[in-house]
Amino acid sequence: HRRQTLPPVVREDSGFMRQNVTETSEVKENPDLMRQNVTETSEVKENPDLMRQNAAQTPQDGKMAQETEKPREPAPSQMDLFEDKLLSKKARLHHKLVGQVFDTFLIVEYGDKMFIIDQHAAHEKVLFERTMERYRKREMISQELNPPMILHLSMREGEMVKRYREEFLELGYDIEEFGGDDYAVHTVPYDLYHLAKEDVLMEMIDSLDEEGGIRGKSERILDRIATMSCKAAVKGNNRLSPQEADALIEELLTLENPYNCPHGRPTIISVTKYELEKKFKRIV
Repeated sequence: HRRQTLPPVVREDSGFMRQNVTETSEVKENPDLMRQNVTETSEVKENPDLMRQNAAQTPQDGKMAQETEKPREPAPSQMDLFEDKLLSKKARLHHKLVGQVFDTFLIVEYGDKMFIIDQHAAHEKVLFERTMERYRKREMISQELNPPMILHLSMREGEMVKRYREEFLELGYDIEEFGGDDYAVHTVPYDLYHLAKEDVLMEMIDSLDEEGGIRGKSERILDRIATMSCKAAVKGNNRLSPQEADALIEELLTLENPYNCPHGRPTIISVTKYELEKKFKRIV
């Protein structure tokens, strides 16, 4: 007869089996114990920190689970560049004016940062804010010209001057017809008196829109004041004495937002000591 080989019988630990059966029976027979187990499971599901804690305590692939990720720091905003309040009165006491480079940029050391100031953009912003303040208060200062400045205008330019005469008056320009194509300028804004006044005024006239309805009066006034400030501001490639540079920074202290010129260009940028050290590979 052919013998049939049977798989070996594995004897289980009867005591261990009885223990599991007993524990299962206790859970079934004890509703409070069942609710306790369900409650603990729900707490783990609803509590992410508890889940992470349990996961960290459980070995994975022979290694402990990695620690919970640290929250990412928020990216710095644009104004964080100047969170140290370079231009506050308190910080002003600790400024160190290093000097001027390329006759255009002022270098200021403060704390662990180096601030680079565009002297033209900074002065332009100072003049713009100062002129706007006088305009709002109706305190524009004019300088009389004697003899008056004579402009030779085309027909279109003459029409622009007559159409916007009141706005020119508000800015400090008093312009009247002088005969033919000539117009007499009796006063100019005080801040522009030392400039080539005819060039500045002609640029303003040429930039006016023929259709006044396209832009409002307030916008045209702002444009004119921005142009005036740009023309009157100290230019690049212009050497400033330490006293003049210091006075310019002092005037910036009075502005609500000294970090951009009227046209939106930055007046100040900053470089940290850490950034310089990395560029020179002093630190890794």
